[in-house]
Amino acid sequence: MSEERVRSFVAVAVPLEAAGLIREAQERMRAAEPGIKWVDGESFHITLKFLGEVAPGRLKATWESVSEALAGVGPFTMHFRGVGAFPNLQRARVVWAGVAEGATELGELAKRTEAACSEHGFESERRPFAAHLTLGRAREPGPSPALAEVMKELADVELGRAEVGRVLLMRSELTRGGAVYNELERRELAADEPA
Repeated sequence: MSEERVRSFVAVAVPLEAAGLIREAQERMRAAEPGIKWVDGESFHITLKFLGEVAPGRLKATWESVSEALAGVGPFTMHFRGVGAFPNLQRARVVWAGVAEGATELGELAKRTEAACSEHGFESERRPFAAHLTLGRAREPGPSPALAEVMKELADVELGRAEVGRVLLMRSELTRGGAVYNELERRELAADEPA
């Protein structure tokens, strides 16, 4: 009998109490475009590495390597500012909040995570890491002038700060109501820890 695989990813969570301004911006965009599947504020996170469906033994070994790779990295602050979309405002597939401060530190976490995962046979990301907080995904991507207009208004708006003190291994379960995330493991960040 084969082991049940775990759909998982490595991430940094954005605490609900730090997400008030982000949620306000999200509500303005939701009013302009209900055809987007908006992320629940309780699930806000920045993905460092999506692992996909992984056997439990491999997942455990990978997480141990990721945890070791994060030694010596200390806590930091993320500052969110402005919203945007991939590939662009006119044809938004993914709507995001920008990271104005903390992007370099997030990039370092992603780089270390990527290197640790590659030791366990995970394919490296083709695109360079771009620090952003996903707010919504288009069900059917296409032009939305109303959404584009609201995003232009929010392009440089202050969206608050969040402290990053840990990296999480998350399980993602796909349900009819959307993905449900559960924390499997956590790695506290400590700058004074020997690397």
